[in-house]
Amino acid sequence: MPVKVFGLPTHILLIHVAVVGIPLACLVVIAVAARPSWRRKFGIWAAVLAVLVTALTYVTQLAGVALFNHAPYLQKIAQQHKNLGQTLVYFVGAMAVLMIILVVADRAGYADHHAAMVTITALTIAASAVCLVRVVQVGDSGARAVWGGINLSDAAPTNTVPINSEPTNTVGHSTAITRAQS
Repeated sequence: MPVKVFGLPTHILLIHVAVVGIPLACLVVIAVAARPSWRRKFGIWAAVLAVLVTALTYVTQLAGVALFNHAPYLQKIAQQHKNLGQTLVYFVGAMAVLMIILVVADRAGYADHHAAMVTITALTIAASAVCLVRVVQVGDSGARAVWGGINLSDAAPTNTVPINSEPTNTVGHSTAITRAQS
């Protein structure tokens, strides 16, 4: 897996697709699983989407590991993100497998077996919901690893003059500074 593509880290490029794709797939799977009429119309497409997102998750994980190993400074700040990220593919894969089982069961005529369909549907919805939670956890740990050292409340320069403390001239400089310079 290349560490960079077009001069940018591959993981960063892929993660933007994953951040949208994984939650979208989870929500689609939940909606399609919950509505039997939608399951018959869109079940195959939801399963295909879930499988594609599983592949995307795996490739994003590979790119993340390559970036982690390539940049030594990440090994301190991004260890938790790496650990959580390596588990995400299992959550997304479980959602995909359960969606495939649900579609196959529905098309094979198991719809008449109410208890079996309710169980498979509940497991599929639960796996999708847990997957959503895990995506948030992984994303949060990655954001904290990258942006955690930035304190936005300290973003303003500390040498500024408080508002209305001294009159200013038309350029915006304090009159005291202007007088001192003349």
